[in-house]
Amino acid sequence: MEFAKLPKSAISVLSALSYGPMSSKEIAEVTNLSERTVRYALKILKSYGIVKEIFLLKDARKRVYATNLRSEDLEKAIEISSF
Repeated sequence: MEFAKLPKSAISVLSALSYGPMSSKEIAEVTNLSERTVRYALKILKSYGIVKEIFLLKDARKRVYATNLRSEDLEKAIEISSF
């Protein structure tokens, strides 16, 4: 996976997820991106296997997202993509 090819919105979402699992609405608030842009970025990140979707047991309609990368790989991805 070449992180440099990811859109900037996907990198912003990935950076936000480095703090822990979040809903798409929370990601939108943290990154100042629209919810539609966040959903698109999450779709891209999920297709590459970088992000996983977690359904909440209390309410299956709600989802949170978390990164599948180790912290070292996550930092590297964000650093490479910011150039």
